[in-house]
Amino acid sequence: MRLRSLVSVLVAFAIVFLPQAFGNQQPQPASLIFHNGVIYTVDANNSITQAVAIRDGKFIAVGSNKEVMKFRGPRTQVIDLKDQFVTPGFNDNHVHFQSAAAFLEFNIMAVSTQEEFVRRVREVVKSLAKGEWILNGYWGAYDQWAAGSAGGSRHEPFAPRMQLVEDITRDHPVFIRKFDDSEFAANTVAMKVAGINPSDPKAAGVEFIRDRAGKPTGIMRGKGVTKLFASVIPRKFSHERRVWQTKNALAEIRKYGVTNVSDMSDDEQLEIYRDLHQKGELTVRVHFRPGLDRWKELADRGIKIGSGDDWIRLGSLKGHIDGIMGTSSARFFEPYLTDPANRGRWRPLMVDEKGNFVEGKFLKYMLDADRAGLQMTVHAIGDEANNVLLNYLEELNRQNGARDRRFRLVHAQVIKDDDFKRLGRLGVVAEVQPFHLSDDMRWMEERIGRERCRGAYAFKSIRDSGAILSFGTDWPGTSASEYPINPMLGLYAAVTRQTVNGQPEGGWFPDQRISIEDAIRAYTYNTAYANFEEKTKGSIEVGKLADLVVLSKNLLRIAPKEILSVEVTITVVGGRLEFIKRR
Repeated sequence: MRLRSLVSVLVAFAIVFLPQAFGNQQPQPASLIFHNGVIYTVDANNSITQAVAIRDGKFIAVGSNKEVMKFRGPRTQVIDLKDQFVTPGFNDNHVHFQSAAAFLEFNIMAVSTQEEFVRRVREVVKSLAKGEWILNGYWGAYDQWAAGSAGGSRHEPFAPRMQLVEDITRDHPVFIRKFDDSEFAANTVAMKVAGINPSDPKAAGVEFIRDRAGKPTGIMRGKGVTKLFASVIPRKFSHERRVWQTKNALAEIRKYGVTNVSDMSDDEQLEIYRDLHQKGELTVRVHFRPGLDRWKELADRGIKIGSGDDWIRLGSLKGHIDGIMGTSSARFFEPYLTDPANRGRWRPLMVDEKGNFVEGKFLKYMLDADRAGLQMTVHAIGDEANNVLLNYLEELNRQNGARDRRFRLVHAQVIKDDDFKRLGRLGVVAEVQPFHLSDDMRWMEERIGRERCRGAYAFKSIRDSGAILSFGTDWPGTSASEYPINPMLGLYAAVTRQTVNGQPEGGWFPDQRISIEDAIRAYTYNTAYANFEEKTKGSIEVGKLADLVVLSKNLLRIAPKEILSVEVTITVVGGRLEFIKRR
């Protein structure tokens, strides 16, 4: 009995006193604490708090200054936010990283003076090894419709004067193009490499543009130009140049508070990501998407939704069914007003070798990829393209069964009234890029008319349908438009529906504006949800990955027009300070 009594006393002591004793112990210290902030968590309640503590790349405490400072240890780095505004790191739903990295290196899309052209060429030459080509350019994209306008504002046409850069580029062949491929330009070095003498042209299908004195300008027209240079232009940049471009692009990304991207680059880019990750030099998380036509290759390798780790995730595929608005190739039920014979075009997976629409060809890819456990994300821009894709999704449910697919309708740009109600019913994630509307309104109504534009970039109607609204940029853009990685442009566009110059007054179809709270959620939590990663990313909550961004102004309090002036002061990825704005 004495032993039993002693055991009872010890058990009672443990129940009463041990929890109190352990409760008084200091928690394991954090490596990093932010306090005195306005922290918008984007949790289920959109909670706002003061401080966060981070250890081992995750949030270990989120709450008041007093609660979080309990995690301060002798080696904890403590940062006073001084009432700055904090959100989860921005999660961009759609980038073409490989293209963006090259675009950052050299583009003259918005250049309108020879002085600026020469400056851009000087800049790119500084970073290139001898003999490396200078390519792309895409001049003239903003000649006809000026950037920041709502239409009707036009620039004087610009064409690069190649003789101004001949001396600068004597060690580098230059072959650049106009945004619509109607003209090309080359320096003397490139001409020689291609075996061309513009004073004595022998190339079929090439027109050499000359100045008033009859001298060749380096600018060419004609279907034979690309064929002429195809055999001498390198098919791809050197690996060393690709790595340099990648690091340059990563710096651009973290400067704007983006901590996760959904990318559609090539396999070499994926290997560069992996190499940088292994070295601890990858500063953005990557949701990687090969083409839909590669579904079997991924399936045979055992890749499914969620494959990978917290830094590089696989399991999704990207497909296309139509073209883009910038080149009037998005597919519509009715013709373009500017081209009565044109309704847009279907992409290769939708047609046969003669370009004829093939019923069920694209659907077969969808069905097979879905059965393999892969997520589908499909580009559709015109109203007919979106309609057909929703029909395919209904057929997917019928044949493979309804389930949580998080099917990503990429762009969802122009939708007919009758199709909005299907978005929520089908569980669609609308993978949209709100800055498209700020840029595209330059020519939208001119091309498809105001009535069809009512269903364009209709973010409120998409949200009200029950679909998940996910935001991104489409960085770097198309050959006709530039889409920077800066999330503030998208937030501003979604909230104001205006150009960066504040046009039109009151907004373009203002009934489709959404709140800043909805816009922030679309750019953070909702894209994590779209990636099947909402349990680890997208909000500032204990146990989630410590990705956050500190902003110079409180997005919830400033006037919408001020959003464009908001700057990132700190970017944190996995608990690491990856960007700090120097004052």
